[in-house]
This record gives sequence, structure tokens and C-alpha cells, in this order.
Amino acid sequence: MVGVMALAGTQARAAQELEVASMSIEDLMNVEVTTVSRKSQRLTDTAAAAFVVTADDIQRSGSTSIPEALRMVPGLEVARASGSRWAVTARGFNGRFANKLLVLIDGRSAYSPFFSGVFWEAEDVLLEDVDRIEVIRGPGATMWGANAVNGVINILTRNARRTQGGLATALVGNEGQRTGAVRWGAQVDEDTHYRLWAKSVRRDSVQASDGTPGADDVDAVRAGFRLDRDLSGTARVMATANVFDTKSGEVLLLPQLTPPYAARTPTMQKNQGVNVLGKIDWTLDNGSQATLQVGLEHGRIAMEGVHAEDRTTLDVDFQNRFALTSRQDMVWGLGYRRSADTIHTPPASLATFLPAEQTQTLFSAFVHDEFTVLPDRWRIAAGSKFEHNSYTGFEVQPNLRSSWNLNPTDSVWAAVSRAVRTPARVERGATIDAAVLPADPAGGNPLPTLLRIGGSPSFSSESVLSYEVGYRAQFGSNLLLDVAAFHNRYRNLRAAQTQGATPVLTSLSPYLLVSGAIGNGLEAQENGLEAAVDWHAAPSLRVQTAYTLLQVSAESSGDPLHDADVRTARGGVPRHQLSLRASFDLGKQQQLDGWLRRVGRLESMNIGAFTTLDLRWAWRVTPQFEASVTGQNLLQAQHVEYTGDQLPTMQMRIPRSIAVKGRWQF
Repeated sequence: MVGVMALAGTQARAAQELEVASMSIEDLMNVEVTTVSRKSQRLTDTAAAAFVVTADDIQRSGSTSIPEALRMVPGLEVARASGSRWAVTARGFNGRFANKLLVLIDGRSAYSPFFSGVFWEAEDVLLEDVDRIEVIRGPGATMWGANAVNGVINILTRNARRTQGGLATALVGNEGQRTGAVRWGAQVDEDTHYRLWAKSVRRDSVQASDGTPGADDVDAVRAGFRLDRDLSGTARVMATANVFDTKSGEVLLLPQLTPPYAARTPTMQKNQGVNVLGKIDWTLDNGSQATLQVGLEHGRIAMEGVHAEDRTTLDVDFQNRFALTSRQDMVWGLGYRRSADTIHTPPASLATFLPAEQTQTLFSAFVHDEFTVLPDRWRIAAGSKFEHNSYTGFEVQPNLRSSWNLNPTDSVWAAVSRAVRTPARVERGATIDAAVLPADPAGGNPLPTLLRIGGSPSFSSESVLSYEVGYRAQFGSNLLLDVAAFHNRYRNLRAAQTQGATPVLTSLSPYLLVSGAIGNGLEAQENGLEAAVDWHAAPSLRVQTAYTLLQVSAESSGDPLHDADVRTARGGVPRHQLSLRASFDLGKQQQLDGWLRRVGRLESMNIGAFTTLDLRWAWRVTPQFEASVTGQNLLQAQHVEYTGDQLPTMQMRIPRSIAVKGRWQF
């Protein structure tokens, strides 16, 4: 009897995991999201460019990491720079250290004050536990604060109640990739459930663009815990804890004053850390809803030969939602963040940081009011975020949004928003030897030139004023269309400015020192179009298409350092991107999936356009065990997607790969 009950439980969990795959078009239209307004609302009612990556999307794509899964989202630019490093952004300004995108994992911000971005090589989850990924393109600063300039990615894992029992996965690939994961979920009582998980990822290095070993091998171990408890029907508690230890290599091109002027130096980056988070949601006596969240994180990032950063961050967030009138829904909140760091640099490092220790604080408040003008038809929402940070003081980030349901299946929306990106630690206090240029006697420079770029204590916040419109429609019972267009105006963007040139006449290697300082001298404009089509062509066939058009314009000044940043802004992202995914159900036990992508050229990096094809075949051998084979980048033996944009690094070739995966539930 026990065995029969266990088998039934396993089959129920398997069916639950596949429930998204069987969702109809109407169900997909009614999917609820929480990221746009910090409250649950239907996707079709959101006045924002929103997209949801479901658990089924992740599984059927064959993705092995969050960035891979994000490639299917229109408006996102995702490029793999090496075996473990990614460049991910929304609506332009991409880079390994892209700084205009906010990433949340179960409410925890993955933002690093060190460079105002995300270390993707340090962030990972058990993909089988992900419930959905909500992606908002466009400013989200009114609800989420500074640095949500061009978008918000909210990664939400499943309630522990939905991950009961055991799970084990193993993947082996020809890239030397070996991934293994285990998870166990159980209950303390009928109201309290938890899960424990652990994951290991190893990957051999790929080739550099010159054919030499890339030295970008990966060895990562992480583990986590989640607990969910219902309290008397009016409150819910969620607690998470994660620990990680990752090592990932890369090849730096360290500047040197003698030929070849760049030393090819393999280095290893180590990321270690632990984070804990507690959250309680409860309903007050007056019917309003409140949420309190407290998170604590400590981590160390050490890059051999460059720097080591120790950082501890405390994050506190409170919000309250209530009905102001029968037609007004109000959400307000308060926040506090304190982040303290210590940075160590070796004597021969290409970078220095002053001061070596620093503590940053952030106080914030927001208010957001949604007014229903016509029930079930027309809504208007307005709000603003108010922040005070240690660098630039007081910042205001308002927005105005409106949505109109033309009929039960068609809706239009529009928004005007302002967002800011506050300075990063490196932009205020870092000095970096960026490159050495060979001597050019014919051009009047008999000495090699060392470019040294320094941060500036006067560097202030970047800002964007964004205008967006969108249209969503359901055609019949099997086709969805989602289109968004936008115009962005950026002010005070980061750009280096030449400060002067000084001959340094040493006895060994005389050189010309050209100094530059980071400032707010760049302005830019963007125009873009994003479209997604979801077509259920047959009960066993689903086709999903996404297209992105992005045009960036910025004015040159004649200063070589400034104009280098202008070229990066203009040509650091593809102008066109196309994604086409098809999912076939071959009976009840087998699946066949194909994913074709076309990515335009990166002009500033001299990287050509490329086309990739991924194929996946899966067979559910038993209700408890599934086997799958995934081939990625099948059209070419290898290709280049990105290159170093801040630190001088070797360009890596992304190879064709084949991986076999097994998944066992027990």
C-alpha cells in the first residue's frame, strides 16, 4: 500500500509539472504576474511590455542556465561571452557588466553595487524548481527603484508544497559539461513544507578566437533551502537560504609596455557567498494586505591578479496594499539597504580602488495608485519612487500608465516613465589600465601609449525618459499577439573623457600616459519594436515567435575616449533578433522541440551576424523517469557571440554541443 501511494504521489507531481504545457490560449491570457505593480494581476491587464517564461518553456528549450532561457524573450539581448560568462540586458547597452537591468530571485536582488549589474556566473538556481520568470521590458524603477532602468527580470521558484518528494538530474555533454542535482521536499505538518537542493556544474574550457585554449573552465557547487508555511489562513511565511562556491577561468589581456603590448594571462575568478531571506505576507483586520521582507547576504568575489571584494548587504522592504475607494487600488512601501565592502588589490594589479573600504546606504519609499475609470475596460495608474542614496542624494522616479480593454480579447496600453541608474563603486573610485597602444613614429608618436581610465567622485546618476505603447490580441482560440514599441531618451550616460597626455621617461620602457576620467557626457536615443506570437497550431504543436528591432543613436564629440563609448552604445547590441520555437508532442511520452535564432551583427565588436539551431528530444520512459538529448548551435562548429567590453579579455568561440540528460522523480 505504501508503494502504491508513493507511486501515485510521484505521478501526481509529474502531471503537475506538465500542467503548463496543456494550458489553452485563454489560460495563457489569464496568467497572473506580480512584477509590474507589486501585486497579482492578469498579464493582459498590465500596462507594460511583459513576458512570462514558464517552467515548461524552460524545460522544452533544453536550457541549462537562466541566461539561456532568457534568449526567448523579445527585447532582451543575451550573448554568451565564454564558458560561464554572459552579457544580458534589455533594450540596449549590453555588456558583461550591463548596468540597466534589475534581477530578482524570489525577492532577493542580484544587483551588485560594485558595478551596478549582475555576476551571472555567481547566480544560478535549480531550473526544475523555477515556477516562472517574469520579464518586464522598460523602466520598472517606480516599483523597484534605481537600476531598473531598461527592465526587470523576476525569477520565481515554486512553493515548497509543490516540490514534495525526491528529484535527481544528471547531464553529460561533449563540452566536458557534467551537471548533477538533487532535491528533497517534505512537510513538517499540513501547513509547513520545505525543500533542500544541491547542484554541481563542471565544464571544460572552450577555444579562444585565435585557436588557443580559452582557460574558461567552470567548477561550481551550490545548495539551497526553502520553507513555506501557512499561518491560520491569513498569513504566509517564506524563508530561503543559499550557499555557493564557484570557480570560473578566463584569459585576460594585461597591458604591457613592450611588444606584443598585451600579455595573455589565464586567471581564475572565485565567487563564494551565502544569502538568507525571510518574507511574511498577511491580511490586516481592515482587509488590506502587507508584506515584510528581510534579506542578508555576504559574499566574496576574487579575480586573480585584479582584485578581491568582500561585501555584506542588509535589505529590508515593506509594502502595504489597500482599496482607497471602490475604484482605487493603492500600494505603498518603504525600503532600506546597507551594503559594506572591502576591496583588496595586489601591487601589480591593472586596477586600484579608493577608498579600500566603503559603506553605502539607501532609503526608499514608493506609492502607486491604480484607478479604474471604466470597470473591466479602462484603468489609469500613477506613482513614483523616492530614494536617497550615499552617492547622489535624492532621486525621484515617477511613471504614468494606462490600459484599455477594447473587447474581451484585445487591449492597448501606454506608459511614460522616468528611471535613474545610480553610480557604481568602480565609477566613483576605480582606476584601470585599459590598454597599451603600440608606438606610431609615422603618426608622430614614437612611444607606446598607456590608456589609464579613472573613476570620478563627481560622477552622477544616469537617467532615461521612456515612452511606450503596446497592443495585445487573441485571435480565435489558438493565436496570441503581443506588440510593444518604445522611444527612450537617455541623459548623463557614462562616457570617458580625455584629461591629458604625459610622457613618462623611465629608463626601461618610456611611454606616453594618456589619462581619462569617467563622466556623464553621453546622451543617446533609442527606438525599438518588440513582437511575440504564440500559435497553438494543433493540439500537439505549439509555435512561438519573437522579434526585436532596436536602433540606438548617439552623437560623437571628437574625443577618442568619448567616441569609443559612443560606438559601443550604437553597435554593442544587434539591430535585429529573431527567435522561432516549435514544440511537438509525439504521443503522450515523447517530445520534440526545435529552436532557431538569428542574431544581427555587433558592429562595435566586429562580430558578424549568426544563426543557431537547437534541437531537443525527450522520452518519458516511466512516470518517474525522463531521458532527453539536446543539441545546441548545430548549424556551425563554433561561433563568436561577444567579447570583453570592460576588462580586456580574449574573445571566445562558442562550440556546437550535444548533451544527454536524465531526470528521476522519487
